[in-house]
Amino acid sequence: MLIIDKAQANKNESGSVTKIAEEQSGEHIYKAVRPLLKYIYQMKEEIENNNNIVESKDREIKQLQEKLAQHNEFYKETIKELMKNVLSIKEEMGKPTSNSLKVQEYEEQLEKQKKLIDQKEQQISEIKNEVNICAKKLKSYKEKPDYSDCTPFGDDPGIHKIKPDQGDPFDVLCDSATAGPGWMVIQQKTDNMMNFYREWSAYRNGFGGLADEFFLGLEKIHRLTSAQPHELYVHVEDSDGVVEYYRYELFTVAGEDDQYRLTISGQAEGNATFNMFYYHNNQQFSTFDRVNVNCGRNCAHSRNIYGGWWYSCVCDKSSDEDKAMSWNPWYLSENVKMLIRPKNYTK
Repeated sequence: MLIIDKAQANKNESGSVTKIAEEQSGEHIYKAVRPLLKYIYQMKEEIENNNNIVESKDREIKQLQEKLAQHNEFYKETIKELMKNVLSIKEEMGKPTSNSLKVQEYEEQLEKQKKLIDQKEQQISEIKNEVNICAKKLKSYKEKPDYSDCTPFGDDPGIHKIKPDQGDPFDVLCDSATAGPGWMVIQQKTDNMMNFYREWSAYRNGFGGLADEFFLGLEKIHRLTSAQPHELYVHVEDSDGVVEYYRYELFTVAGEDDQYRLTISGQAEGNATFNMFYYHNNQQFSTFDRVNVNCGRNCAHSRNIYGGWWYSCVCDKSSDEDKAMSWNPWYLSENVKMLIRPKNYTK
């Protein structure tokens, strides 16, 4: 009896161990496939949204076509009725009569019918135009590809929508005049009217308008530079029209988990008086409400600067080296642009 009880206990213990192992294995598998399941769900939602848009446009075109058919039918009936009236008038006018008032009445009716026909023809023409416009928009929507950067818009600079990764698309400013085709503006300061003393969330999401002064946003810049390697071009122009620039071979911004750390590598060239990003390389981003500089001070809250940036520990401007170490575009009175472009771009 004791031997049987002991065997039964061993069996129960073995079953518990097996159950725990199965639960741990299932949890491990779920963690491994969870990102894939999330991506499949996002893609399913995007496909469903696109299908809903296409179905909506198809219904709109069908309604316009039905409306056009109704107007065509009315147009035919109107012409048919007009022909009857014309024949009737001809018959009446062919009869010998001195009743000029009756002839005048028929002429007035004929004129009204002509005006009515003109109005219906105009309405039919307008409906045809609406159908054509909707058909073109639907075709454009179905065929338009998703662009990941500004390189396809070298001959068509300006504001365009791009989708660099699996995230939501967003608008960007493409620039072909400053440094050649294919560049995207990620920061622009022109008239010093913008307030750059902003909190962390503003710099993360971006602010300003693409047609004026703006900062694209750290999260968007991170998505762009993570999707493919980018180069950086910094353009500075003073009030006399004198231009300085610096070009960096590789520019990367990490994610928010690393406080959007800046990485500059590869060759650098330009005619600026100092290397604008030399002392900022490998620095995390700081704002007045989030300090990521390990030197006991917050340059984003300095009386000389006021604005978020990849600061090192120097905030004053007492020497040229200090200017380089604390350089940021918000402080300068000049016009400043920061542009990026895929490193593998070829004309």
